[in-house]
Amino acid sequence: MGEQGFLDFNKEASTWTEQEIENFLNDIGNGEGEYDFLKSLTFPDSEEEWLKQEKYLQSLPEDEFAAATKASSFFFAGVFSHFFNTLSLMTHGATLVSLVKRAMEGDDEAFGKAIQVDRFILSHHPYFIDRKQRAQDEGDVVFLRSLAYREANPNLKGKIQYPALFMLFGILEIIGWLDELKHDEILDLCDDIGLDPYQCRIEDTNYLTKRLADYRRFQKTGGMSMR
Repeated sequence: MGEQGFLDFNKEASTWTEQEIENFLNDIGNGEGEYDFLKSLTFPDSEEEWLKQEKYLQSLPEDEFAAATKASSFFFAGVFSHFFNTLSLMTHGATLVSLVKRAMEGDDEAFGKAIQVDRFILSHHPYFIDRKQRAQDEGDVVFLRSLAYREANPNLKGKIQYPALFMLFGILEIIGWLDELKHDEILDLCDDIGLDPYQCRIEDTNYLTKRLADYRRFQKTGGMSMR
């Protein structure tokens, strides 16, 4: 599609009706759309293939090389952003984006939680760098101790018993569907995507309801083990 093509598409899509949006999502979510999407994301599966693709990339004209590099950067930035947002939502009940926003508004608890999700923020985000430096300059022991605790502890302090299911809950929550779908509809979704082989069998709606309650408790405890 290209950068300009995407901008044009985004402008056009902003005028769509709800029915047109639903039709578009149905088109890309059906079997044919899924096949086309996965086909476009084929990655080399050997060192030889990686080297071949790298050589091909280096052979492109400068403008095409720059465009390909930019597209790849945006793609992987989106992948990792979505992953960290979901992880943050699973453990803290808030996306990483919202935690960073609250931190920049002066919420030091959100600051610590954001660091716990992604420590690189502390060394790459201007506000986070300045906030830590200010605390050090002012001798803010309380803040620095809290920050040290967050830095020293992994994002998931306790093992998640149902990682695949919790990841699904997180994704549904990000797109606003977790509270909209009925529990039997979520159960059908679990069956459709074949979640059973990856953890304890999701037997019925009652079982799923209990796991959703576990998910909410896990968020409230900030990732502490519930065992």
